[in-house]
Amino acid sequence: MNKKDIPVKKIAPIFVLLTIIILILFNLFRGSNLKLQGIVEGTIYSQISEVSGKIIEMNIQLGSPVKTGDLIARIDTINQRYTLEQLQIALEKIQLMSQEELIRARSSVSIAEANYRSAQASFVQARSNTASLEQMFEIGGIARNDLDSAKHRETLAAQAQEAALSQLQTARAHYSFLQSGSDNKNIAQTGFALAEIDIRDIESRINQMHDMLEKYEIRANCDGIVVSINYNLGSMVNMGYTIADISAENEKFVVFYLPNEHINKISYGQKITIKSDSEEIQGEVRYIDVRSQYTPKDMQTSAMKNRFSVKIKLLLPSGIELIPGGKVEVFVR
Repeated sequence: MNKKDIPVKKIAPIFVLLTIIILILFNLFRGSNLKLQGIVEGTIYSQISEVSGKIIEMNIQLGSPVKTGDLIARIDTINQRYTLEQLQIALEKIQLMSQEELIRARSSVSIAEANYRSAQASFVQARSNTASLEQMFEIGGIARNDLDSAKHRETLAAQAQEAALSQLQTARAHYSFLQSGSDNKNIAQTGFALAEIDIRDIESRINQMHDMLEKYEIRANCDGIVVSINYNLGSMVNMGYTIADISAENEKFVVFYLPNEHINKISYGQKITIKSDSEEIQGEVRYIDVRSQYTPKDMQTSAMKNRFSVKIKLLLPSGIELIPGGKVEVFVR
């Protein structure tokens, strides 16, 4: 019998059976894992200079690992150090002047005490002389003029003693004020108080300069890998510019694009299988874009071409040694 003689009715069931098999296989394929292309990305931290100047030291290379606090670059501080030295000299000068003022005040107290003791002794002597002359006057041993002269000398001695006591009290008050400083109500009216204000002002500027000098050392703000260097040794950098970028060690993601029709397979916190070479890793869904878009050309496959997809990010476990920019395979069930 020729093929031409085979009845159509006998062939039709075969085609129907093949169609059913194809549909079953298609459905099975749709229900199996989606194999998609992903790319490793890292969280980037910029190392920004807070000052301007010439880079005199660079301790990193592209792709080199760094730890938090490692020196990235050092900027020249010669002008700032001269300024700091001048402030320190000015502070020492004012402190010495203040110490000299205190020494002079203490010396004034000593002199005033000596003067008061001398005036006190003179007054005691004058009073004693007057008492003796009064006894002699009563018995007619001396004239009235002699007694009056003695009393006048006693009065002068008493006045001298009072003046010496006043000077002593003033000297002691001034010395006490210099020791106590700002407790006196008339602080703004004294040179020593103004010196104290100058000292505090210079000390504040010195502290500020020390804080500023720390900014001339740019240090890594995270553990990771250096992924870009924007300046070289000897370059001039301006304040606010990025010297280098670091991809954080424990903040790596895999980015892939999921066709829109499969979006119901993804939820936050879900574990997704990632394959790199022969290693399988479980990434956690941390980001699902709310907008769909055409799959980027560098992420397209023949099945994804000219199709809308959703961007997904998977957080990788700590310690995974995948390099940002590396490609992996993502399996979505």
